[in-house]
Amino acid sequence: MARTLSAEDEETLRQFHADGVSRNEIARQMEWSVGTVTNHAQRLGLSIDREAVWAATKARQVDLKDRRQRIQGQLLDLAERAIERTRTEYVMTASDHLGVPVHELMAQPSAK
Repeated sequence: MARTLSAEDEETLRQFHADGVSRNEIARQMEWSVGTVTNHAQRLGLSIDREAVWAATKARQVDLKDRRQRIQGQLLDLAERAIERTRTEYVMTASDHLGVPVHELMAQPSAK
């Protein structure tokens, strides 16, 4: 069922549109669905500028791509360090029965 547009609602919608408020924000402010805002705006001859939304979406996509690339670089560095650790010898230090430190080279650390 179509929502009835009161004169007050029409004025509010026109004012939001004149102020450049986005369609989604108008819907939130008026507690309407986005579709309802679109339908009433069209009936009133108001065009919803989607160019700004498109530009913001494009910018967000570029930012996310850059972030993913930075994270991938960090993960590769972390993986390379982990691999390098597996290739180095470990020094196991303990004390003998007299309390003298004993060092032993091991290919892998002990389970303890």
